[in-house]
Amino acid sequence: MDGQVTFYDESTAWGVILGDNGGLYAVRGTLLSGPPLQVGDRVVFEPRPAPGGPRAAGVQRVASVEAPPKTKG
Repeated sequence: MDGQVTFYDESTAWGVILGDNGGLYAVRGTLLSGPPLQVGDRVVFEPRPAPGGPRAAGVQRVASVEAPPKTKG
């Protein structure tokens, strides 16, 4: 399933993905290679049922949010 990261806390490695089906999926862990997830990243994942609500398994980033340009100040 495709989705977008709507929340991610790097210190706890926990976040929420909004699936393209409108469902919310918890993501836990730092299994991705490269930089941590960021709000706005597009991902693909496998939805899995879990106690407390659906989880996103096998999360793979397909498009990263570009960092805003640094301003000279």
